[in-house]
Amino acid sequence: METLKRLIIVDFAGTLSLQTVIFGRKERLQRALRASGLDILGFGEPSRFWEELVFPTWEEGARTSKGYAGVLALRLRDLASGQRACIREAAYRFVQLYYRHSRIDPGWKPLFSGDFYKDNRDTILIATDHYAECTPFLCRFLYRWGVRCKPIHRRETTAKSEGMVLKKRRLFAPPAADSRTSPASPRLSPPEARVPLPHTPLPVFIANSADLGAWKKDPIFWEKVNGKLPLKDFGRILVIDDFGYNEHRGDPYAERSRVEKRKGSLLHSLSSLGASQVEVFPFYLESSVTDAPLVRLYEEYRRLLDRAFLFLGAQC
Repeated sequence: METLKRLIIVDFAGTLSLQTVIFGRKERLQRALRASGLDILGFGEPSRFWEELVFPTWEEGARTSKGYAGVLALRLRDLASGQRACIREAAYRFVQLYYRHSRIDPGWKPLFSGDFYKDNRDTILIATDHYAECTPFLCRFLYRWGVRCKPIHRRETTAKSEGMVLKKRRLFAPPAADSRTSPASPRLSPPEARVPLPHTPLPVFIANSADLGAWKKDPIFWEKVNGKLPLKDFGRILVIDDFGYNEHRGDPYAERSRVEKRKGSLLHSLSSLGASQVEVFPFYLESSVTDAPLVRLYEEYRRLLDRAFLFLGAQC
């Protein structure tokens, strides 16, 4: 009996990366605001950072090539007093810190290697609503695992903006001391991420809202993905995603009604493009919502990660 060809769709922030969730916590975020110099510009408090810098710029930042650093710098010029070069550097340093702390959890490494599967008929798609810098970051990170990624872009060429300067700088610097995880979480140990894969990795594609100019919940997003990866060619599609549930508490993007609507829209888009069988594993971290102690968050994340692999194995 022939094994069905599968497409595994997995989210980045809050799913592949627990550190994106941890970075948004008040204490960690406050340290980053100080280290970047954003506090000198009047944005040393996380609440003001979210409400005046991130929330107003998210729509533009995650659907254009301007990037996280680009939209932050433009917003800061409107709100903060300071020289343009100082503003730009502070925005760049902050975004650099964000990506240095946003590693993919090494516990996901079997997903990207050939040794977890009975055959190599699976294809992986990292589908994410994120800023433009995320695509080169993921490519560079996974390259160090021996994985070559294929980003999916919109056809039209967009002008390179100041946010994209991060492509040319050293985003992949060693993690800062405060990004190291609890000793109780060996799966999250940074050095493990530098070990190359022993087997041939699976094909990995990246679909980022900033590259496609549309949210993951929008049909046009999946139409562009379908142009590269015809969904009807896969006998089964497996989705592992938090649908925004694990985002910073108070973020409108994480509202439960929006999370469920996002999930429903994604499923509708997939089926409308010929996906015959779609299974979903909601990667919901309750500890991320309640601001539980980090040890509890790590423990819940590891349990959820193990369940995600059981889900993948059960669908073989």
